Amino acid sequence: MEVFAILAEAVNCMRRARDLTPPGNRVEISALRWELYASLQNILDALAIVVSDLGLRKPSSYADLGVVLSEEGLVSREDAESVRLIAVTRNTLAHAYRKLTVEDFVQIVKHVLPRAEHIVEVLKEIADRKGLDPKERKVLGVDLDKIAEVFKRHNVVLAYLFGSRAKGLERVGSDYDIAVLFSKPRVTVVDEIELTLDVAKTLNIPPDKVDVIALNNADILLKARILREGIPIYMLNNELRMRWERGTYIQILNSTDLYAIYIKRTLKTKTNTSPP
Repeated sequence: MEVFAILAEAVNCMRRARDLTPPGNRVEISALRWELYASLQNILDALAIVVSDLGLRKPSSYADLGVVLSEEGLVSREDAESVRLIAVTRNTLAHAYRKLTVEDFVQIVKHVLPRAEHIVEVLKEIADRKGLDPKERKVLGVDLDKIAEVFKRHNVVLAYLFGSRAKGLERVGSDYDIAVLFSKPRVTVVDEIELTLDVAKTLNIPPDKVDVIALNNADILLKARILREGIPIYMLNNELRMRWERGTYIQILNSTDLYAIYIKRTLKTKTNTSPP
């Protein structure tokens, strides 16, 4: 996923966090913790990509990303301290064993989010000025309207591109990883295969270069990965997408430690664009 897309999602997460503040019940507390964590993690990921794309010194921790940009005159010392604050707060939220009160969350929203929002704007300006992130991009290299027709024929209501192509790390011949939500409750492997063949035909590529996975049957780790890196390429409507994403958030929070979700994923896919 590219810098502007990551930052846009960070802004969305912060908006949802504000909407949840103050939380009124246990579910809302869990959801608020997730939204805060996801917003800060997205900002740190965007920082890492900017540092990498500019060919700057790669620090050993997220907390020092601001220092690197400050050394290059790209951000102020105050901004570098804000990055450090974001990294430390993200670590605090990540560890499920750390018990936080409602007031703790309220204070994070009040004191940390304004500085995080400022860093988002700073990063947008850097990425725009340095030409790091084209604002228009064909996600699949084809007319998405044609892909939409394929999804409609197969009763798909939501589809995400994920994997290397979603993160902008594809190589020649990289697979197209697509996660879809079918409208019907019961989905079989035959449904996935038939959709794979139709998508491959539309993209004019071999079927073995397309990997379609039904979200209806996906495990919790894959769903977490889709929420983190997936780019929506088709949706019946935005309300349905938001409803599925919010429901999946809660499912993840009720199933396992959110830090473990991210760690299990990042340990398998970590690159030098994201320092530990």
